[in-house]
Amino acid sequence: MRQTILLAAAAVFLFVVPATADASQARCSELFPGVDWTSVEAVGPMTVATAGLNDATSERFAEDVGSVATQVQGDIGGLDGAAVCLAAPELAGAFSDFAPFGQRLHAAAFGEDRTLLIAAVEPRMVDDAIAFGIPQVALWQLSQDLGLDDGYPEPLGTTIAHWYLATYTDRLALYESLITVEVYLDDPQPEDRTPDEAISWVGGSTRDPLVFDPARLDTQTGAFSNVATLAGGGPQMSVFIDFVVEEEGPETLQAIDQATWADLEKRWRIAIRDEFPRGNFGVHWGWAIVIGFTSLAALLAWLRRLEKRRLAQRRPTPPPDESLYVSSKESEVGQ
Repeated sequence: MRQTILLAAAAVFLFVVPATADASQARCSELFPGVDWTSVEAVGPMTVATAGLNDATSERFAEDVGSVATQVQGDIGGLDGAAVCLAAPELAGAFSDFAPFGQRLHAAAFGEDRTLLIAAVEPRMVDDAIAFGIPQVALWQLSQDLGLDDGYPEPLGTTIAHWYLATYTDRLALYESLITVEVYLDDPQPEDRTPDEAISWVGGSTRDPLVFDPARLDTQTGAFSNVATLAGGGPQMSVFIDFVVEEEGPETLQAIDQATWADLEKRWRIAIRDEFPRGNFGVHWGWAIVIGFTSLAALLAWLRRLEKRRLAQRRPTPPPDESLYVSSKESEVGQ
């Protein structure tokens, strides 16, 4: 009996595992023919194939794929059998049809084919493309499981992907510091907020393929025009998703109705408001911060003006004594 079990395990290792690895090579070759793809052993639910990369680089990126995919699979699911195709910079031209003219990084999440393509002209940005693109593939599969025809709702899907990216790259603390005061000033009394005043979290649908530029994912405007914003702060809204997951758990990401997310946004705003001192300051605390900074700027400008006035009133410097600059030969000629 024991020998039978060992033989069965060996058969799984020899046939099933290579077949899984070969599946990624076949998937990438089918979608992007004319490129020599090589399967890479990866840990996690997704398979990986690379083109034009050496073994060390391929293994390193495969580990990054496994790290992100494992987290996303635990939260959302939908990544079993999905594939990642990573191409070297010199091969990026073969995928130029998927990227706008002039875009230096070519990345596309193919939801229907459950494949993420990354052709990196700047290899340092590959990890950002991995962290942002893998959730998009998982969310598309989740939308199919929920019976949606047009993919996961936007801008909620993109904001969730930004949350995975911010978590993976340790940007959440930065985004929180940037958006907290902005949200507070936007609505210092969020308990009176109505559902109609919430961001339209499920107002659009995901494009397939979803083409993006990883080099622009951490900018103020983000990669897409339909990202949920407060005064243009796209990726910063990942702080909201972090609040939702911490308070309600990742299973909340399966909720796709506007009412649920409007209520969650209201609770998030109230939590931000409660972080500020209340006491006698009340709801005017945020405005006091703005007035304080404005007063400081005015004071610095006034001091600078005084300095200019003082310099203008200073006694002018007399003209230099030309005799001090006469050379020795000129002095002998004069004598």
